[in-house]
Amino acid sequence: MKITICLIGFLMLSSVNIHAQVKDTLHIQRLSELTVFQNKWAFERQVNKIRKLYPYALHAAGLLKKFDAELAEIDSKRKKKKYNKKAHEKLKEDYNYVIRDLYRDDGVLLMKLIHRETGLTASEIIEKYRGKFQAEWFEQIGKIWEQNFNVKYDPAGEDYMTEQIILQIQDEVLEFNPEPQMIDKKQYKINMKEYRANVKESKKRMKEWKQKQREIQKQKKKLKKANSLK
Repeated sequence: MKITICLIGFLMLSSVNIHAQVKDTLHIQRLSELTVFQNKWAFERQVNKIRKLYPYALHAAGLLKKFDAELAEIDSKRKKKKYNKKAHEKLKEDYNYVIRDLYRDDGVLLMKLIHRETGLTASEIIEKYRGKFQAEWFEQIGKIWEQNFNVKYDPAGEDYMTEQIILQIQDEVLEFNPEPQMIDKKQYKINMKEYRANVKESKKRMKEWKQKQREIQKQKKKLKKANSLK
């Protein structure tokens, strides 16, 4: 984010021609950086994940910014507590079924992206709006689901590829729709029904494939036995 702000400040002081040259150079530089990712499939898979999850992180950042601005206008401690509860309910309303609908790895990535955009971990957000006790309780639940609510974004380390993809999005090199696809209870049930149906179908196909392989092996053994008798 700081890089983007610095670039905007610099470009505002430059001429239109310099703006185009700098931006083109920036695109070429970032594109050349992406050549280090030799596994094209992994890169494209990550792009699809970020296109799906990054809008949720941007939405969360927007909500927190709004909450903080409105909270700053409240003087009463009691009213602040009441507002924090309301803010937490809004976050839960927007993200409850979104998070449930994600695979574990996608859930981790979403928490990292939220940390990138807000500077807060999932645990810190819960503590901020519902208190330390609630945050610790959620962390314990997270351990049961093998989720780390304190996970942080690491742009120079394991999240390097993700960071480069986001920079490409910010430079408008990659297509991106910032509008999040929110999921309510009804849509979640539909998605889960489809998911279970797909799992059932996959198991059926796997069972059929294994049966077919067994039949092939039987035929091979019969043929081998027949050839040995000749």
